[in-house]
Amino acid sequence: MGKISLQMYTMREHTTTMSDLENTLDRLKDIGFTMLQYSVPAAYDAKEVARLFEERGLTNDSVYCPVMKLEENYSNVIGMCELFNTSYVRTGTMPKGLSGDPAGYKMFAHYLNEVGAEYKKKGMKILYHFHAFEFIRFGNTTGIDIFLKESDPEVVQIMPDTHWIHSGGKSIVEFMEQYKDRYDYIHVKDFGVGSREALLEAHPATYEPVGEGNINWKPIIELSRKNNVKSYAIEQDECYGRDAFDCVKSSFDYLRGLGVDR
Repeated sequence: MGKISLQMYTMREHTTTMSDLENTLDRLKDIGFTMLQYSVPAAYDAKEVARLFEERGLTNDSVYCPVMKLEENYSNVIGMCELFNTSYVRTGTMPKGLSGDPAGYKMFAHYLNEVGAEYKKKGMKILYHFHAFEFIRFGNTTGIDIFLKESDPEVVQIMPDTHWIHSGGKSIVEFMEQYKDRYDYIHVKDFGVGSREALLEAHPATYEPVGEGNINWKPIIELSRKNNVKSYAIEQDECYGRDAFDCVKSSFDYLRGLGVDR
């Protein structure tokens, strides 16, 4: 069974200093977390961060590097992976200028193939975190389909994000089943429907604690269990004034109730 993790972007307002980070790690451990997904800020001493994690029995499930910095930061990223004992390198959104046509998705995939081949030599995998825009249609296919067809599965993985798959108009379970060999980690993020606005058809999508939104989680967790997902990273981009610790505890408890982490 995989582990419940937490994408620490959710806690960004509670980690602005090393002291804040230390307090936040203590509170997350009290909730029950043993694994987190943390991007060490450039201003922080990575060794000191690793020490804080180790003292609390916490693991960092991956290391982050901006997508266009993967080459120049190669040595530092490998060192960070060794420091946190992980073989997963998360990277962010593809350049905006490449996302408007099929050639751009192919170009980006080939770039990650080339850069990722160097990481593969060290036993590392590149994890691409997509959003909703990659589901743009080009005839009978989509941007994310082109990217996955053109990228090397031995080098490049994705982190299926439940909110963005749903927002992109796809069945979460069907998408995750279709690409079950392309991921070890997933982002569990609920999709909420906001209050009606001036136009009858207009309503904002919201980020909600897992189990408090509109996503049907049971089949997603069942499929993830069958596919041996290693990390279920809770992520809530906004809490809308609600306490972030209350939100992540609600998500954690809901996932535990579905049998994750047991």
